Amino acid sequence: MRVYEAVGETLKRLGVNVAFGLVGSGNFKLVDYMTRCCGIRYYGARHEGAAIGMADGYARVSGKLGVCTVHQGPGVTNTLTALTEAVKSRTPLLLLAGDTATGALYHNLDVDQGGIVSSVGAGVERIRSADKTIEDINRAVHRARIERRPIIASLPIDFQEYDCDIEDPAPFVASAMLNPRPSEEAVSAMADMLEIARRPVIIAGRGAVLADARAQLEELGNRVGALFATSAAAKGFFAGSPFDLGIAGGFASSLAVQLFSEADLVLSFGASLNRWTMKHGNLFPSSAQIIHCDVEPTSIGRVQPVTLGVVGDATETAEALLRELDRRNIKSDGFRTEPVVQRIKGFRWKNDFEEKSDEGTVDPRFISLALDEILPEERTVVVDGGHFMEFPTRYLSVPDAAGFVPTWAFQSIGLGMGIGMGAAVARTDRLALVVIGDGGLLMTLGEIDAAIHLGIPLLIVVMNDAGYGAEVHHFRSLGLPTDIVRFKGSDFAAIATAMGARGMLVRKLDELEQLKSWLAAPEGVMVVDCKVNPEVEGDFLEEAFAAEV
Repeated sequence: MRVYEAVGETLKRLGVNVAFGLVGSGNFKLVDYMTRCCGIRYYGARHEGAAIGMADGYARVSGKLGVCTVHQGPGVTNTLTALTEAVKSRTPLLLLAGDTATGALYHNLDVDQGGIVSSVGAGVERIRSADKTIEDINRAVHRARIERRPIIASLPIDFQEYDCDIEDPAPFVASAMLNPRPSEEAVSAMADMLEIARRPVIIAGRGAVLADARAQLEELGNRVGALFATSAAAKGFFAGSPFDLGIAGGFASSLAVQLFSEADLVLSFGASLNRWTMKHGNLFPSSAQIIHCDVEPTSIGRVQPVTLGVVGDATETAEALLRELDRRNIKSDGFRTEPVVQRIKGFRWKNDFEEKSDEGTVDPRFISLALDEILPEERTVVVDGGHFMEFPTRYLSVPDAAGFVPTWAFQSIGLGMGIGMGAAVARTDRLALVVIGDGGLLMTLGEIDAAIHLGIPLLIVVMNDAGYGAEVHHFRSLGLPTDIVRFKGSDFAAIATAMGARGMLVRKLDELEQLKSWLAAPEGVMVVDCKVNPEVEGDFLEEAFAAEV
């Protein structure tokens, strides 16, 4: 068995059945063997950044390990922005990269691949020898899953041809790891604070999603009368609850902001409580007490000062707290008074603003609301970075937390196409929607071709404001000229059609009705080019600019 064959067989034994990448001489034999002999489905990108994004999106939506393979040298350096996004999103991902031959001197492709990926926070697993290949790949996969970050294993092209002595290794079995439980003292302190609270709010973050803690947190909320909210990364976690206020922070509704300002206790489970979630420190009154629960002690209070820090898994902590509340016989309607319930029932997004469509352009907020009405409920929404991201994030509902995939942990643009394609592969039972700006799509136009080859329906909605919208609004707020960040405008519907996809142009809201025929029987790639009013500025962006002054 050759080394590259051993790698493929090891991945198969570990349950990997999907991989993404871009093929070159440094990984061709590996990809060929994985697909022909190991039953692993391979999806190719047109750029390595998109390939990593595909593995990232697949892992986030499926809950499985993302696997990506690329050529050596520039194949690795091309991954860096998307790799950083995966690092910051805490995505378990294995990157298998070719590498220059062990005996090569001063080769053009030779770079310190481990040092490069380490600089953005990815881990490195060294393959020690041919006979240790299987053990080391096992370890790399284990680390990716446990450390929840990308791990790279580099495979020199000559080394891949070496023989392995181990022909039929036993599968790697990791020892079971218990979820961390909170201390009795911490649970007692939490119960003390809940006993006197009258208007509690529970915020769930990505950690609560990973802990599958919805049932426990809902039961806790029902017990103490708490209202629910999430971080942006956990949007959809409480979907369907009549007490779900949606995302906390800059993307919150006017009603949510009003109710948050009345809270006297905040219980955060698995959320970082960063400046976006906490609306730059202005979301809750200064008198509100904050309980911050997380499995990682270093995350607690790192950004937002808190009253009580609790180290523990979200599910374990909620269950322990429920037992303590039961022992004390504590139960309250809390924040769920009849007036509050009626305010939540009566809220409508469209009442939060006035439409600002004009001749030839549409209001991006109304486009998002209209899409929410016509799209199937079973959907995966992937939102690229950029000024426009507030609109689909706010106004598009999702069935659960797996249905929403933000791509802006690194605050880049242009990652949505790759991540969206991976998300589409992960959940073929749901319609995948990528919402992207014109700037982001211009960076990744080639991936429309990759999307066509997926063979999976994919809807791409372009919020086309003919410029880098965030910079337009920022520079204008500073009294600076904006012509250097504006475009003449592109016809993405025509471009998509020329590439073999379907395309449609939307300049008026009612033109979106054309999409219904495609949605009735979605097939292939549909690109909807929405010419949006560039004068509509997102609330979160205005707040962010003000906070930086």
